[in-house]
Amino acid sequence: MSSSYNFVVSGGKQLERDAVTYLMLIFQSISFTAPAIAVTATMTGAAAFAYGSLPLTYILAVLGVFSAAFVIYVFSRKVASSGGYYRYIERGFGPRIGGFGGWVYMLYTVIGATPFIYFETALAAQYGLGIFGINLPSWSWYPIGLIVAVAAYGLAYSGIRNSLKYSVYTGTIEMLLLLIVAFFILGKVPNPVNFKVFTPAYSPTGWSGVALGLVFSFTSLAGWGSMVFLGAEAKHAHFNLRRGVIVTVAVLGSFFLFMSYAMTIGWGPAEMGSYFSNFIPGLILAMKYGGFGLALLLFIFLVNSGFVDTLAIINAGSRDMYTMAKDGFLPETLSFTHPKHKSPHKALFYNTIIGIVIFTVTGWSMGPLYGFIVTGVWTGAGTIIDHIMVNTSLPLYMRKLKEYKVQYGIVPAIATVIYLFALYGSFLSVNIYVLVAVVFLVVWLVAGAVLFSTKKNVKISLEEGEEI
Repeated sequence: MSSSYNFVVSGGKQLERDAVTYLMLIFQSISFTAPAIAVTATMTGAAAFAYGSLPLTYILAVLGVFSAAFVIYVFSRKVASSGGYYRYIERGFGPRIGGFGGWVYMLYTVIGATPFIYFETALAAQYGLGIFGINLPSWSWYPIGLIVAVAAYGLAYSGIRNSLKYSVYTGTIEMLLLLIVAFFILGKVPNPVNFKVFTPAYSPTGWSGVALGLVFSFTSLAGWGSMVFLGAEAKHAHFNLRRGVIVTVAVLGSFFLFMSYAMTIGWGPAEMGSYFSNFIPGLILAMKYGGFGLALLLFIFLVNSGFVDTLAIINAGSRDMYTMAKDGFLPETLSFTHPKHKSPHKALFYNTIIGIVIFTVTGWSMGPLYGFIVTGVWTGAGTIIDHIMVNTSLPLYMRKLKEYKVQYGIVPAIATVIYLFALYGSFLSVNIYVLVAVVFLVVWLVAGAVLFSTKKNVKISLEEGEEI
């Protein structure tokens, strides 16, 4: 494969410079984790194994995420790009494997996370309304998902500044509302202090249950690094990215740890065996301890959390495709930006259309719950594989710069071990739908390996000020 480096980007392929503030960067990543949905719904995956020791899994998960955040911190000192993880992998491994890394990120966001969040938001709306006594038709998941898809595309199309302003305002309210629910719970339960939840005492299988729960706690924090895909649009990108990723992980880590404690105490540490049998137990707790009004308000922001998460996902996924297209790995049409809004509008369009097609096919052929599971496997596996590649790329990149230090090898290795365990845990529960997801996953990875090992005439187009 022949490759060269090009530092000139034509006007029709320019993103908006200095459009994203430090606070917007943070909320891009916070929104990607969808705190309201994660706390009220997806936290149940960890509880299914750890039971009342759920908070312990978040202590361990935060330690793992901080080790991975170190890698992003070091990379962002040198590289700030719309390619995000794709560019990090390309800098260390070179164009061939870099292109494959971008392909894996497409599995994570475009193929997996985009339809996954359509399912999650639609199901949260259905189950949430059921708690209030409003039963929607069984097929209502589909129009709800389509509304989320079209609305998110429209806001993202209008420009990164508009979508992130919305994320900042509603995301702040969302997190404050969840904290209010937590304080209501802890203020009304008879015994709000129980340090045994930070030990394996409530796990029916001891440390093995905690270890399996860790897989899901770890996954619920996924998306914390998505701000790096806004490197070309951020103000003082190299500085704000590296401090932003540390602040984001610290905020999300402490927030999820506190919320897992409140949910466990509210449900009852010894009763957590029934916690995971409810799709959104957090909303049930809000109704029990905060009343109808607080629960209704939380439900509104729960659904909005899915919408904002969709925004964050397609903002990151489209920029991955946009940068890969500029470098010649994907069709050139994906590299064009809107003349007014400066959004990668064609990449956004195809990201959304692909998500809707997968949402439609998997949802109607398997049912929304199994469609949710299948796209969830692609989402989880994609992010884990991509992070492993980024972790491995860092020491290679620093050796190229002749700036290698021992910590650039050790800390990424620790993060990789944790991610490998999470990848293993993702496939412990095997059924026909998981097998279907795994088969597609393997086909996608093999196709990418073949495609990028034979790709010719690649021109890596570095953006202005991208690499120091």
